[in-house]
Amino acid sequence: MKALLKAQKKVAALRKLLLTAPKALKASLKRDLKAAKAKLAKISAKVKKVSGKVDSKRLYYIKAKIRSIKAKLAKAKNPKVRAALKAKLKAAKKVLALRRQLKAASPAKKAAIRAKIAKAKAALKKAAKKALKVAVKVATQKIAKKIALIKKRLAKIKDPLIKRTLKAKLKLLKKLSALKKKLVYAKTPKARAALKKLIKATKAKIIKAKKLAKAAYSSAKFHKSLKKMIV
Repeated sequence: MKALLKAQKKVAALRKLLLTAPKALKASLKRDLKAAKAKLAKISAKVKKVSGKVDSKRLYYIKAKIRSIKAKLAKAKNPKVRAALKAKLKAAKKVLALRRQLKAASPAKKAAIRAKIAKAKAALKKAAKKALKVAVKVATQKIAKKIALIKKRLAKIKDPLIKRTLKAKLKLLKKLSALKKKLVYAKTPKARAALKKLIKATKAKIIKAKKLAKAAYSSAKFHKSLKKMIV
């Protein structure tokens, strides 16, 4: 773009000089202007070719994004997640429509369309951020309730064995919540597969911790009953 601007300025400067130049210099200036015009045409053609490639790449990227949103929407069941994804899809489709307009537009209209694209991209970014926030909240909602319940129990319980088992369970639930959050943000299939594996292993540990907590409750209850019998 800098080379194009430079070439345009040179052509404009030579044209200006040609208007006020004496007859002796006019022939030389005309030759220079012809060479400058040829150079400008060459640079313009190159810029047009590069711009076309860039526009095509950007179109491909936004199309891929729309396919990804549609795939997530097909899997989503939660109404809040679906609503957020639909808003994101609508924003992405607007960007795509404007990109298509830009590719077919005349140079005079391109600046106005680019300004519209910038606004549409900002709206898409906002919608994407909201969709992620909603997805994280939904994915960790049940775990958050369990964490709150264990914390409430821990505040009341005095038995050290029960406290220890509940703390272990709480730690695992916090880990599961963090993994589910990472899964929402994961971009590659490899990262998602690795996180799913960790989630499965953490869930298995939580089941084990739950059994231990249950056993600790039973043991504490038994000891309590025994003490009453002795007394």
